[in-house]
Amino acid sequence: MTKKNILVFLVLTIILTAIIPTYAYGSENLESQYAAEKAIKTLIHDGYVAVSKVLSAYEGRDLVISTETTIENKTVNNVHITKAAGNKGITLRNVTIKGELLIDGSGQNSIILEDTKINRITANNTNKKDGKVRIALVGNTAIESALLKSDAVLDESLLTGSGFKEISMDIKSSFQIKDGKTLKLSSSNEEAVTVKSDGTIYAERAGRSTISAPKSGKKTALFEVRVTDPSEKTIKILSIGNSFSQDTMFYMQDIAKSAGVNIVTGNLYNSGCSLKKHWEYASDNKKAYTYYKWTSDGMTEAEDKTMADAILDEDWDYITLQQSSADSGIYSTFQPYLNNLASYVKRTAVNPKVKLALNMTWSYSYKSISEHFINYHYDQKDMYNAIVKSYIQASDDSGIDMVIPCGTAIQNARTNKLLKAIGMDLTSDGNHLDIGMGRYIAGLTMFKTIIDNENIQRDLYEDVKFIPSTKTSTEELARLAKKAVLKAVEEPFKIQDM
Repeated sequence: MTKKNILVFLVLTIILTAIIPTYAYGSENLESQYAAEKAIKTLIHDGYVAVSKVLSAYEGRDLVISTETTIENKTVNNVHITKAAGNKGITLRNVTIKGELLIDGSGQNSIILEDTKINRITANNTNKKDGKVRIALVGNTAIESALLKSDAVLDESLLTGSGFKEISMDIKSSFQIKDGKTLKLSSSNEEAVTVKSDGTIYAERAGRSTISAPKSGKKTALFEVRVTDPSEKTIKILSIGNSFSQDTMFYMQDIAKSAGVNIVTGNLYNSGCSLKKHWEYASDNKKAYTYYKWTSDGMTEAEDKTMADAILDEDWDYITLQQSSADSGIYSTFQPYLNNLASYVKRTAVNPKVKLALNMTWSYSYKSISEHFINYHYDQKDMYNAIVKSYIQASDDSGIDMVIPCGTAIQNARTNKLLKAIGMDLTSDGNHLDIGMGRYIAGLTMFKTIIDNENIQRDLYEDVKFIPSTKTSTEELARLAKKAVLKAVEEPFKIQDM
């Protein structure tokens, strides 16, 4: 076999074997090719000749770019330009990114986005020797939102499309807009955002502003700027639960990030775990859990953890408890375990002011084949009503007065024919939530409940820009999902028609 054939064989083998699932960006069924790319670059000394060919095999998945390359005519979930890319030129031409373009590398040499559609961009480049990250928009390019964590130059000299819709930045940071001519920019809120004659935009304090410029003699809005203050408190939330709490927490980081709220979240997972089992595991300090944790850097997963391991890991502001779905509407299964757990959590927690909350879960789909559905006469409404009754009593008896009404938000959504049609009544299997809108609704419900308690002013419609990158997730459905959530937070124990 020739060296060339050996190389082709090895490359194909890598492509077939190196597709490794990752959950770092909050979306199930993502796939990483970092291992494939790294191995190929070891074999091919110039480091990038074959990269674009390898990436072309990943239609609809994730791309990891670590060197100079051009990607064309692709639809992908997420793209990560790593620090290894350094100060190299990268071009995306006629590419649709349904999720996020994450920029950790590339400096003053442009990242060129030509005829490209992107849901959101996060620019993290902090390598000062490479200069400001430079993003050039060419042709019919549209960016729904961008988060600039590094000073940047945004070049729109060759742009014919809509360009940026919203740009988020930290207080005291800046970016520069270039379009090949002198811009006469103006800010609608100069207390938050100021502009200079050279197109540089400065973030003065937290707030929002519309950036405009004269076009054809009329003042025309170009994009929105949101300024956040990184010194604001980071809210830390831990769920002690099971797969239903995993459903709830899955998109929390993405939701909060898009709204400019700093959070750390964790889920202490044991499949189908009831309050009784949680109490037994806590009492025995048993390594019974997988501990998932989400920060701004992504998700980590640690097996064989005790409940104390997770509680002591952070000075949590909120810790949530919940009953297993099978017993969620049978109050006799809650006690004395709930009260015991509440006492244990409070005395173990690092933060003496930790707040406990109950995550009120949802009823099964009418199509559920769960053996436990018989407890509720195979009736979704009966199950929901039983859950509500149990959680109200649990709150009264335990003194945990914060209830997160995920179950009501899901039930509200089920009154809308468009949302109800997703999966099996917003579930993936009759019980667990659909990985798109189902999990999105649960995450929004917890997010809204907690920021309201923190007195953080965010509008779900205007401020939460994140939408899951799944086939059933659209702007229209996201808006309906938010409506269901707002109604649930307003009336936690009552179904409201959509």
